[in-house]
Amino acid sequence: MSTFLMPPNDLRNLPHWDGAKRGVLLLQRCNGCGHFSFPATAQCTKCHQTDSDWVEASGLATVESFCTFHKAYWPELKASLPYTVIQVELEEGVSFMSNITGLGYPDELKIGMQVKACFEAITPDLTLVRFSPANRS
Repeated sequence: MSTFLMPPNDLRNLPHWDGAKRGVLLLQRCNGCGHFSFPATAQCTKCHQTDSDWVEASGLATVESFCTFHKAYWPELKASLPYTVIQVELEEGVSFMSNITGLGYPDELKIGMQVKACFEAITPDLTLVRFSPANRS
């Protein structure tokens, strides 16, 4: 059985992880100014209000940057080599770090590529948000 690095047990971001289990990408939105944040913050980084809700994001994004790792910095990742980490900008203006799926790696991944959120159940308690090309099913 393989071991998986679990994300930090951060109650502030629990709605995000619960949403991912349901196949929904949730972002924190300030009730004062409407600014979106992820990861969650105690107060809005734009207007500093503390009142916010979690709302469903479109899941549509643009690849801003990516990096392919050929070295496992954690033993749990050794079996995944090489793996690519992408940074996307969601339609809502939030930068999000993840992985890409559904590509004939590596030459198909391009900065500026349109992608959409998809969900991968890793364990019964953990579903990760990944991204796949928006123009593919």
